[in-house]
Amino acid sequence: MADDPKSSDIQDVMREEKRRGKRRVDTKAIQLTQERLKLLREALNSETEREFVEAIRELGFADDSEELSEALKIWRASF
Repeated sequence: MADDPKSSDIQDVMREEKRRGKRRVDTKAIQLTQERLKLLREALNSETEREFVEAIRELGFADDSEELSEALKIWRASF
């Protein structure tokens, strides 16, 4: 019965049904996100604007980017 093509089809369908609804977890992406959030929290706790800008640059923001300007506005408003 193991050689029966219907048997292998049924096993394939069963395997697919067991996997349905389950996504693979991308652990590297999760670790990268957690590390970036940690760096961002540290940046927000900076005591000077210079320290904050340096920390934000380490996160990959360009000096003249709109995102850096917005981040500075948020940081300044926190004081």
